[in-house]
Amino acid sequence: MVHLREVPLFRVILMMVMAILLLTDSPPVWAMGAAVPQLEPAAGKPCVRDPAWMRRNHPDFLKQMRDRTVREGVRIRSESLAQCASCHQSRAQFCDRCHQYAGVEPDCFTCHNYLYTK
Repeated sequence: MVHLREVPLFRVILMMVMAILLLTDSPPVWAMGAAVPQLEPAAGKPCVRDPAWMRRNHPDFLKQMRDRTVREGVRIRSESLAQCASCHQSRAQFCDRCHQYAGVEPDCFTCHNYLYTK
């Protein structure tokens, strides 16, 4: 049974949490009704995975590749970040557009240079 005394307190807490979230970080672009970014097709050979699969799974795929490389010493050139950059030549036109739309900030480029940025 819900006690009426608890309902206003719940609302106050909910409003405070929402205010903190709104004030601490800007919402993702999609939340503001922006159109899905249209990306240029990749130049060069086909991607290592199906493009639809990559759209959904690339964060996990890149993390798995990172772990295999750093922890196990397994390097697969065809699945490296440098290989991504060779086909998706503009970080601003490719990576940054979608990451901004999704409201995420990947940490890949704190260590890796995107050599093909235009």
